[in-house]
Amino acid sequence: MKINQLILGKYRLEEYLSSGSFSSVFRAREEMTERIVAIKAVSKDAYPADRLRYLRTELQSMSKIGGHPNIVAIHTVEPGRDNCLAWIVMEYIEGTNLHQLVQQDDLTINDVLNIGIGICNGLKAAHAENILHRDIKPQNILLTADKEAKIADFSIARIFGDASKFASTMTGTRRYMAPEQHYGAYDYRADLYATGLLLYEALTKQYPFSGEADEIDRKKAAGEIENLEKCPEEFRNFAVKALNRDVDKRYQTAAEMYDELDRIRRWKYEQQASILIAESTNSPATELAKALERCRKTFRLEIDVAELINQTLFFETRNRQEKENEEKRNIRLKQHYTQAIEYIENGSVDETLRELHKAHNLSLQDADLEAQANTLFKKVTDATSLPDRLTVQDIVELIEKLSETEKANLLDMLTVSEDDLEPAVYYDEPDVHHEEPEIVHEDLDNFPVPQTQVQQERSYRVLIEEAPPEFLLDKVHEDIQYPHEREAAHIYQQAQIYMQQENIRRCLIQYSRLGAFYNRHAKKFIRVNDIELVANCYTRARFSYAAAKKQRHARKNARSGAVYYVHLARQLELQRAWTEAGKSFVLAADNYRFAQLAPEVEKCKASATVCYFNAAENAHFNGDLQTAYDYYMQILSIGEKLSNPPRSVIEAQKLLDEIRMESVG
Repeated sequence: MKINQLILGKYRLEEYLSSGSFSSVFRAREEMTERIVAIKAVSKDAYPADRLRYLRTELQSMSKIGGHPNIVAIHTVEPGRDNCLAWIVMEYIEGTNLHQLVQQDDLTINDVLNIGIGICNGLKAAHAENILHRDIKPQNILLTADKEAKIADFSIARIFGDASKFASTMTGTRRYMAPEQHYGAYDYRADLYATGLLLYEALTKQYPFSGEADEIDRKKAAGEIENLEKCPEEFRNFAVKALNRDVDKRYQTAAEMYDELDRIRRWKYEQQASILIAESTNSPATELAKALERCRKTFRLEIDVAELINQTLFFETRNRQEKENEEKRNIRLKQHYTQAIEYIENGSVDETLRELHKAHNLSLQDADLEAQANTLFKKVTDATSLPDRLTVQDIVELIEKLSETEKANLLDMLTVSEDDLEPAVYYDEPDVHHEEPEIVHEDLDNFPVPQTQVQQERSYRVLIEEAPPEFLLDKVHEDIQYPHEREAAHIYQQAQIYMQQENIRRCLIQYSRLGAFYNRHAKKFIRVNDIELVANCYTRARFSYAAAKKQRHARKNARSGAVYYVHLARQLELQRAWTEAGKSFVLAADNYRFAQLAPEVEKCKASATVCYFNAAENAHFNGDLQTAYDYYMQILSIGEKLSNPPRSVIEAQKLLDEIRMESVG
C-alpha cells in the first residue's frame, strides 16, 4: 500500500500512522464526503485459515461496541487483497496518545483521573460483550483534543465463549501484562491490571517495577510496587489494589474500578467546590456559579452529580453559618442586656426598654411571638416615653393626640389660629409631603472646648451605593436575625444553585418567589404595627423582584418601603433617637430613588440632614468632637446632592469649621 493510493474505490491514503505485528494503520480521506478516517490493513499472516472464524467473531462483537464514546468506532470492514486480509475503516482521532503525553509531562492529576475513568467506561462495554482487549497500554489509549480517552487496537482482542473461563495464550505487550498473563491463564481482570499500571505510570512519571524483563516479571508476581510514595496520596490505595499480585484481591470488574476512580473524582471535586464556596462570602453569587461550573467541567462530572454535591455543601455551609450566627446572637444579647443595665442605672427608661426589646427579639424563634412582643414593647414605650426637653415637633405631636374639644380649648387659651398648629400628616401613599423635623439648637456659646485632635481622613459616604440587586440580596442574607429570615435564606440559596447551573429561568422564578415571600411578611407585620420590619421586608421584596427582572413589582415595593421608613423615622424622632431616625430617612430616600420619585428623595434627604444635625449638636455639647465631626460630614455628604439644601446643611458647615478651629487650637 502506498501514499495517495485509492483503495476500495473511495478512500485516498494520505499518511502512514503506525504498524505492528498484525497490521499497519493509515490516515485516509473519503473522497465523496471529505471525511477523515483511519484504515487498518490486517495482515493475512495474523490469521491463518484455521483462525479466520475468530476474526469474524471478534469483528461482529466489535461492531456492537463501536459507538461507545470511549472506544474507537469501526465504520466498516472490507475484504482485502494480496497480503492484506481485510481493511478495517475506523474513526480517526485528531490528537495524540497517552504514551506521548506522559513523555511530554503534559498531564495533570485531574487529566489522569478522567482518562482512567474513560478507559474503565470503555472496558465495561467491551467486557459486557465478552471482549478481552489483552493489550491495554499507553500507546493504545488515544486522546482527543480535550483529552477524552478512546481505547484503540482491538486487533489481538479475544472473544470469550460461554464455555471458556480463561484465555489460553500469552498475548500482549509484556511491560503491561498482568502476572498471570505470562502463563496463559487469565481473564478480564488482566485488562484492569494493565489499566492500573498505566495510570500509576502516568501519575508518578515512573514505572513501578525496575530491572530487566525477568526481574520485572518476578516483582510483578511478588507485588513489589516501587516509588509508591511518589503516587498522590488519594490514589495509593487504588494503586495497591489494582496491582495486587493476587488476582482475587484486585478490582474484579471494570465497573468496580470505575466506581473507585469516580469516588476519588467526586471527593476531589467536593474539596475544590468547598474551597470556592468558602471563599465566595463577599463575592456576587454569579461569580461563584461560574467558578463551580468551571470546576465541574474540569472534573467532567455530570450536572446532576455536581448539583447534589453543591447542595450538600451549601446545606453544610448554611448550618455552619447558623451556628456562627447563633454565637453572634448570644454576644449581641449580652451586649443589649449590659447596655440596658447601664441605662436603667442612669434613669433612662426609654433607652432601657429599647435595649430589652432588641434583646427579646433576638431570643425569639417564632414570627407570631415576635410580632406580639413588638406590639407589647411599643405600648410600654409609648406609656413611659417622656422626653427630657420638648422641641416644637414634640409639642405638635402631643397636640395631635388631644381630643377635638381639648384642641379647641387650647386654641382659645393661646389665641392662635388652628392652621398654625396643624401637624404634618403622613399617608400610605408614595406622594406624601412632609415637613423637615425641627432642628433642636443647644446653646453653642456655652460649649466646652476640649483639646482633642479630630481625625479628618475618614470616609463619610452614608448613602446606599448603586449595586446589583443580587449583590444586595447577598448582603442582607449574610446575618439571620429573625425566624422568617431563615425560610427566606433557603429560597435565596435555591436561586443561587439554579444560577450556578445556568438555569436562568428557574433562578428568576426563585427570586420572584422570594419577593412574594417578603411582600407577604411585610403585610403580616403591618397587622402587628412593627413598622421597622414592615419597611425592611418591603425593601427586601424590592431587591428580590429587581433580581427577578420584575421592575414594576420592585418599584411598587420600593414605594411601600419608603413610606414605612418615613413612619419609622418619625417615631424615632419622637424618642429623640436622632441617628436612627437619620438612617431611616436615608433608607426611605433610597427606596424613593428606585421608585423614581425625585421630589420625595429630596425631602427624605433633607430630613435626614436635620436628624444628623441634632445628633451632632448633642455630641458637640457633650464634648465628643470626633462624633460631632462625623455627623457634620455626613450632613455635608448628603447635602451636596440636594438641589435646595436645608438650613441644617449650612449650619453644619459653620459648626464643622468651629470644630476644626477648636481642634487646631
